[in-house]
Amino acid sequence: MIAKFAKKISELLVQKEIVQREDVDLYRYGIENGITVAGNILASVIFGIVTGRPGRVLVFLLFYASLRSYSGGIHCKSKAGCFFMSLAILFIPVYTCEPVMEHIPVPLVILTGVIAVMVILVLSPVESINKPFDEQERNYFGRISHCIVILQACVLAVLFGIGQTEYFYSGYISLILIAIFMVMGVISLKKYR
Repeated sequence: MIAKFAKKISELLVQKEIVQREDVDLYRYGIENGITVAGNILASVIFGIVTGRPGRVLVFLLFYASLRSYSGGIHCKSKAGCFFMSLAILFIPVYTCEPVMEHIPVPLVILTGVIAVMVILVLSPVESINKPFDEQERNYFGRISHCIVILQACVLAVLFGIGQTEYFYSGYISLILIAIFMVMGVISLKKYR
């Protein structure tokens, strides 16, 4: 349905002479992805409002989306699968903060976070089966993801230091999930090859 809508819009842009005929596929792809991303963001915001935890969801999305797009790792095979997996993942920062932060010793939480950051620094970027990297892309994505994860680790240290446990945890759990998805991506690539 989204693909058909994107195709109609891109064809309309060609008819109105806003887009050249040879660029129509590029615009269709961009429109389709834009609609998908907007839908994911809207669904996530609604989820945050419905659960009464919009701050947790927004902090999680900020950390997760900014790093995941450069670090790579395992991906769903379909856009629908990605959409539903993304919504399912939101349950983690919303519903696991209190049990983890109240029952797991702080040194273990911090150690786990440090391990996640190290995994991201060592493995990043992890290509997917659907999108292998050339050397230039690997270097570029690696540099960007390293800068982002170091910046995020510093922000997490500040959040933890000022007692913003809820927001610390939202960013922290995004790093844990990204590290897990990267390891899963490496494993799936080895099985595929």
